[in-house]
Amino acid sequence: MNDEVLSLLSTISVLIAEDDEIARETIAEGLRPCCKAVNVARDGYEGVELFNKFNPDIILTDIHMPLMNGFDMMKEILRVKPRQKFIIFTSYDTDHNLIKSIKQGATLFLKKPIDMQTLRGALVTLTFKNEDELVKISDGVSINLAKEKIYKDGQEIYLTFLQNRLFWLLAYNLNSLVSYEMIDEFVYSNEPTSKNSVQKAILRLKNELNLNIKNIFDGGYMLCASK
Repeated sequence: MNDEVLSLLSTISVLIAEDDEIARETIAEGLRPCCKAVNVARDGYEGVELFNKFNPDIILTDIHMPLMNGFDMMKEILRVKPRQKFIIFTSYDTDHNLIKSIKQGATLFLKKPIDMQTLRGALVTLTFKNEDELVKISDGVSINLAKEKIYKDGQEIYLTFLQNRLFWLLAYNLNSLVSYEMIDEFVYSNEPTSKNSVQKAILRLKNELNLNIKNIFDGGYMLCASK
C-alpha cells in the first residue's frame, strides 16, 4: 500500500460481522494495522450492539450468520442510520441475494474468499465518496454527513459526547421521526434514562444550534431542515 492509501485508511472505523472465526480474525488482523478502529461481531445481534456502541464508518458483513443474519442486521441498523455504509461478504452470488442486499442498503459487494488488497481499496472508495457534500439544516448551520462534521457560520464546531450522539441520530434521520426507543439504543446504549433528560438534551441542541426540532407527541423527535 502506498502512503496515500494508508493515510486514508487511518481515518476509517470498521465493524466486521462474520460468524466464521478464521475469516473474521483474518480480516480483522489485516485491517487493524491501518484502520482507526476495528471491532468484530460473531452474528447480527452482536453487530447491532457494537454498532450502537461504536458507530463505525463502514460495516463489513456476511449474509449467512446464526441468530440474526446480515440482512436483518442491516435492516435494524438502517432504521437508526439510513445512510450507513455496508460492504457485503458472500459465498453466494445469486440474483436473489444481490437484489435483496441492494434493497437493504448494501453499497459494495465482495465475493469470498476476501482479498485484502481489494477490501482496502473498497474501503477507501466507499469512505470518500461524496465526502465534501454539505447539507444545510438551519440558518448558519450545515453538516457533512460523510465526515460527520458540523459547521456553524462556516466554522467547525464540537459537541459533548452525548450531545454529539443525539445530534447525529437526528441528522441521520433528517425530516424523519426518531423514536424514544432509537434514542435509548443509540444515544444511551439502553441505559436507564427519563424522557425529561432527553427533553433537556434536545433543548440544549435547539438553543446552541438554532435547530428546528419538533416533539412528536408520544413518538419522539424530528429534526427538520431549513427550507
